[in-house]
Amino acid sequence: MFCRGIVTLFFVLFTFLSSFAATSLEQAKNRVKDYVTNTLKLDEYRVMYTQSQPSSILLMFNKKSVAVPSNSWVFFIDEKPAQDWAHDCRYAFVSKSTGSLTVTRNILPPSTFDGWVEYFSKTKNADGRLSDGVNPNLIDWNLYSTRLGSASSRCHAILISGGWNKYNNNQRYWNNCSMVYQMLTKCYGFSTSNINVLMADGTNPAADLHLSNNTYINSPADLDGNGRNDIQYPATKSSLTHVFDSLKVKLNSLDELFIYVTDHGDEDGSICLWGQSITPAEFAREVDKLSFLKSISIVMVQCFSGAHIPTLQKPNRTIITAARSCESAYSTYDYSLFGRRWVEAMAKYDAISKKSCNPDFDSDYKVSMLESFVYANSFKNSDDFGSEPLYWSDGCFGEKQFMDGLMERDLIYNSNIASGNIVKKGDNYLTSKSVISGGNVKFLSYGQVLLKSTFAVTRGATFTAKILDCEENNHLVSCSSLRSLREDDEEFYDGNEPLTSGIEETSASLVSVWPNPTTGMLYVRASDESAGCSVTVVDALGKVLLSKETADAEVELDLTGLNSGIYFVKVVSGSESKIEKVVLK
Repeated sequence: MFCRGIVTLFFVLFTFLSSFAATSLEQAKNRVKDYVTNTLKLDEYRVMYTQSQPSSILLMFNKKSVAVPSNSWVFFIDEKPAQDWAHDCRYAFVSKSTGSLTVTRNILPPSTFDGWVEYFSKTKNADGRLSDGVNPNLIDWNLYSTRLGSASSRCHAILISGGWNKYNNNQRYWNNCSMVYQMLTKCYGFSTSNINVLMADGTNPAADLHLSNNTYINSPADLDGNGRNDIQYPATKSSLTHVFDSLKVKLNSLDELFIYVTDHGDEDGSICLWGQSITPAEFAREVDKLSFLKSISIVMVQCFSGAHIPTLQKPNRTIITAARSCESAYSTYDYSLFGRRWVEAMAKYDAISKKSCNPDFDSDYKVSMLESFVYANSFKNSDDFGSEPLYWSDGCFGEKQFMDGLMERDLIYNSNIASGNIVKKGDNYLTSKSVISGGNVKFLSYGQVLLKSTFAVTRGATFTAKILDCEENNHLVSCSSLRSLREDDEEFYDGNEPLTSGIEETSASLVSVWPNPTTGMLYVRASDESAGCSVTVVDALGKVLLSKETADAEVELDLTGLNSGIYFVKVVSGSESKIEKVVLK
């Protein structure tokens, strides 16, 4: 009996002492707060915790998860809360038994924040203020008061903003779409019936939008403040397929299409939709349904948007992206940094300084897709985009693409001009009975200018004609390296972040690697048949898995023995080299 009492007393004492040794939630919060404040010393952050004890945390895009140590308090640290995903973040775990802190780095948030509670945060905005939500006139968009073009019924547009879920669907995505929608309708006269808007959960009345004050509302369906609904569809794969299938039936080779994409992007280039994602290859298959169109222009301002250029490159297209395939795209709480500058270029108005701007570098009174990119890209350093915007066009096609329609090919000009300064730009000009009796007239042509014998210039008027060279000003800057981990004593690397391990990448337009993504077989081709090829395949940690040299210009690689994932293929052929990030399904 005495021994049993001693054992019972010992057990009670052990339990009592253990309760003091255990780490409470408040202690864990203080441990993480000290780490964020004194170790990370971030300019901005948002810290959340959950009291549940999951074995793993599923991440946005539902492709990856983070393992959770057993018996731990779980925290999420967003290092750049004003920036689009993917970007730097951390998962912190405080042991309930020892109080030790373990942190793993990542670039994606949890797939859902149900059950998570915000603990503390520090936020700021690039223009010095936090907005109070969404508003068609959030910024002084006086730019919309000027009509810059007259889009015909042949001009169509698709605006896409996914959001993933209400926690990650930030107000800036609504604002981005509102800016673009108003630019199309008010500056260029787009018919509202020709604009398809796919946003978040569409017309569902449930709250789906996260405001900067950390409250949630239903996305306003009215993008331009005229009292009419402008959002038609949820941003889902099925809706996207429906829109492209419908346009495939409705449109023909005389029609033109503008596509705008905003929101988050995954490191493999996938576009964030509403609870779904669509890869570059999948998105290209939708766009390719309309390859018969006269013109397609595409602007993408999400993270890793440059990954779409290789899959979307086709004749009669221009593609502009806010970032390379290895970069996040920076934003404020209110708008995309690059995206705002691009809209201003198209509208010829700086919304912050409230002054007109002039991206019309060739003075033809119209802003081409090339000119809009050059203007927006000029703010890369002053606005601190944090990324390298990219431009690709089918030859000089982007010089001839305007928001209200493609430049006409063959113009018969027979107007009598009495005064004014007039610039006409086209591929070919043929004059008929034109008489210039006053003012100054200039013809800009990529082809030829034919003046008939009836053409005349009188009364001191001037006429000049210039044959233009095609600039082919593609701006494709390769990723010289992917992000590398900073060394922090308290952190461990869990394999969720790709490394290049010293691989350097250079631009090489003469080397092709396809298909990408691939199910196993990969083909490499160099344009110089006499140079041969040296090909190396490495995994995300830099381990060499396969190398091959051949005197031929084309190499066939069999990757079927490798696990699904991301690999890097380095190709050297003569003086040309290229590194391609390849997705193996």
